[in-house]
Amino acid sequence: MRISKRQPLPIESGDTMKLRPLTSFTLVPLAALGTFGLFTSAPASASSGAGTKVTATETEFHIALSKKSFTPGTYTFVAKNKGTVTHALEITGPGLKSPRTKGINPGKSADLTVKLKDGKYDVFCPEPGHKAMGMNVNLVISASGGTSSTTTSNMPTNTSTTKAPASGGYGY
Repeated sequence: MRISKRQPLPIESGDTMKLRPLTSFTLVPLAALGTFGLFTSAPASASSGAGTKVTATETEFHIALSKKSFTPGTYTFVAKNKGTVTHALEITGPGLKSPRTKGINPGKSADLTVKLKDGKYDVFCPEPGHKAMGMNVNLVISASGGTSSTTTSNMPTNTSTTKAPASGGYGY
């Protein structure tokens, strides 16, 4: 195979610049960079690993935070799914655009880094029905050290042990 020498391209009033032909040797390093994720951007909910670490242990149907008092600042919530179904973690409140993790399979974890300022925040599982069943923690952030409280489920529970009548159940 014979490679011919290319003619210089005119740029402006007599200035010339030599261009090399694009070869597969030039493209391979660019493809490798894309493969290793160097040209991709992280989703908005991804963690940069910064901030105070707070473990959010998720089970059916409860979220337990490793920290009880919060001041304004950057926090990385490490959501650990210790349950048997898929969970996720979402945080809503002042200045946030509802950052959330993707679904977290049982036994797995995901990080969510957010900057919290003075105000009230909700930390909850956005999987359908999970928040209503009790997977919700309310945070109050303040310079003096805010608080966290778990919202209990509004789901009715049956705790009665009524015995069925001996006459067949219709009361006759």
